[in-house]
Amino acid sequence: MRFWIVLLSAMALASGAMAQAKVTPPPGVEQPSARQMHLSRRYIELTQSDQMEEAIRQLIVGEAAADPSMREMPAEDQAFMVDLATELTVDLMPQMMERLVPVYARTFSEPELTALVAFFDSELGRSIAGKSISSAPEVNAAMMSVMPQLFEKMATRVCARFGCDAAEMRAMMQGEAYGSALPLDGKPRN
Repeated sequence: MRFWIVLLSAMALASGAMAQAKVTPPPGVEQPSARQMHLSRRYIELTQSDQMEEAIRQLIVGEAAADPSMREMPAEDQAFMVDLATELTVDLMPQMMERLVPVYARTFSEPELTALVAFFDSELGRSIAGKSISSAPEVNAAMMSVMPQLFEKMATRVCARFGCDAAEMRAMMQGEAYGSALPLDGKPRN
């Protein structure tokens, strides 16, 4: 399960946000101008990198290695899943990026988009964009390292409210996050 969560995160890597199946602006939000759309598209192009595919692969490989269900697979099947996930993610990136164009065009004003494009079109901006992408696997690992604390705190508060055993709740949450196929009692479901 964690592998698939990270796969979806990898697909969002370049954007910092997940593209929705149908991007619908909130009610009352003005449609962006043609200039905002153009600048938004250029901003997205500039923040992409030739390092994107490798960064996505590293993210997927790292998460596959941490996912118990993936570790149980034969090496050949693991390689297939990593290759497939990487290929499909990279193939879908242009569609995801195109769906982000109107989102950024609505979010940022024309002066803000102009400044973003100017910055990311500079040598410094290109360097920062490249480093942001290449550091994504390490950033993801750092973020995932706090998940046990999140599970601990969440289990404690949920069980304080609903009167359950915090250790059991934590084990269940971790099992779901890391792809456990067995319920808490360790017996297969019918």
